[in-house]
Amino acid sequence: MKGSKYAILKMVKSSNFLNDLNGLLKKTGATVTTYDNWMPKSIRYDKEAELNDFLKYNFNHQIANDITYWWLNKDATTPNWDLISTCTIDGERGIVLVEAKAHFYELENESKGKPFDINTKSDGTKENHRQIDEAIELANNEINKNYSGVAISRDNCYQLSNRVAHAWWLANQGIPVVLMYLGFKDVQDMNDGKNQLFTEDKDWQDCFINHAKKVGVDKIIDKNVNCDKSSFVTIYRSIGV
Repeated sequence: MKGSKYAILKMVKSSNFLNDLNGLLKKTGATVTTYDNWMPKSIRYDKEAELNDFLKYNFNHQIANDITYWWLNKDATTPNWDLISTCTIDGERGIVLVEAKAHFYELENESKGKPFDINTKSDGTKENHRQIDEAIELANNEINKNYSGVAISRDNCYQLSNRVAHAWWLANQGIPVVLMYLGFKDVQDMNDGKNQLFTEDKDWQDCFINHAKKVGVDKIIDKNVNCDKSSFVTIYRSIGV
């Protein structure tokens, strides 16, 4: 194990984890304490968190079922996250969603759309592909009511698009969200001569902003996007391993 996944696990097992995480969340109104729950827990328990499972055990079964039905037509795996934690955001119970990266290519490789085999004979796969498109389009249309130019899509920067769409959906259900893209600096286990590491904060900032611009997400960075019942904010931060 190496790269961003291992970096997240080292961060989580560190005695400074909560201080580090809350430092990254500064100015968002979010705080995480020992009373909160997060996944993954440690290197020993290193399973990435599937959002509907996390919601089931930390919020309620209904919202876990609802997010699955919003996203998928047939049973399949919903997106996994590098780190999910409950938190308190301006006095309300909320959630922190973290997507981590360890080098430039790891993010740039996500510029493509969701893979789909046009020759598939599975009706379930076809229906899921269609429904994911509709789910992201719905989120995009709603976000554009206040922030024009956002263009999240199943077919472009799929991972970032689905991350923003999920943050929107949760906020629309009344759960405030901090969506954080986290760049790890100097991840030497990825220094193989091919990967370009983030050596300073500016490296990560430039990389993420350039990526976000491809689907207009740069327009909502550090902004509280109101979703009627609650809101979400998208941030990008960096930290050393």
